[in-house]
Order: sequence, then C-alpha cells, then structure tokens
Amino acid sequence: MVKPNAFKAYALIACLVATSITLSACEPLRKKFTRQKKKDASADQDFVPVLEPQEYPAADKDPVQNYKQHYALIKAWYKDMWTTLEERSSDKQQRYLLKTIYGHIDEMRKLVAPQQQQQLDELAKVLSYYDSALDAPPAMRNVSRIQSDLRAFDRMLRHKLRADKIKGAFIPVP
Repeated sequence: MVKPNAFKAYALIACLVATSITLSACEPLRKKFTRQKKKDASADQDFVPVLEPQEYPAADKDPVQNYKQHYALIKAWYKDMWTTLEERSSDKQQRYLLKTIYGHIDEMRKLVAPQQQQQLDELAKVLSYYDSALDAPPAMRNVSRIQSDLRAFDRMLRHKLRADKIKGAFIPVP
C-alpha cells in the first residue's frame, strides 16, 4: 500500500514537473509581450528607386493578353462541356456553355486579322451540330457525333488558334 506521505510526495513531484514544462515552453509567449526596438532609418536608405519607369500597356489595350485570356477561358468551358455531355446534364446548362464559348470566340474575332477570323468562324461551325442537337430529345441525339465534333473543336483550337501560332495576326486595339 502507498502511505499518505508518499502520495503527497508523488503529487508534489508531478506538480513540479508540470510547472517546469509549462514555464519552459513559454518562450514564444514571452517574445510576444517584449517591446521591440525601432528599426533603424538606415534600412530605409537601402531602397533604390526606379529611375526610369516603364510604361506597360493597359490590360484592355493589349490584344495578345486579351486573346490568351479568351483562349484559356474557352479551354476551361470546353472541359465543362465534356463533363456535362458525359453526365447528361440539363439542356439549359449545355446551351449556356455553348453560348459562353460562342461569346469568347466573338471576342477573339475582334482581336485578329481576317484570315484568323475565318478560322474562328470554322471553329464555331464545328459546334453547330451540337447546338442544333440540343433541340432534339436526349434519346434522339447522336452523342458519338457530338463527341467527335468536340474532339475536332479541341484539335482546331490547340493546333491552329493558339496565341503563339498566330503571332503576327493581332490587330492593335484603338
């Protein structure tokens, strides 16, 4: 059996160990409440100002950046279109995706020369069957044709209409 005096001794030792562990781990807490010296003004003197500022074109006036942004958005909407087709989502959602892609293609047309505008028109025509197929009931749609058209859309977009493929065809925005 444990004697009462021995129990008090064990309790006292446990309290001392807990207190020492608690106090030794308070270093970060102590640092939070100690006053820091003010930073020296010489640190601010190390700053070197830009002597010749560079002028960057405004984001809305840079046709290459605008084209790249629309291109990236079309690729994102294209992935969503595949997902909705595979999951057989609602026609309303599919029409919205097509409308959004058509809108980005129209915005891209405004940024390029007439030859690339024709390629963008061909790109939009690739989706025309998919658009017309949404008028038919879901059971009557030729899904394999739609998937084939979507693959052709992706190939045309990636191989012919990337920004680096049509470098010299951008029209400067007024």
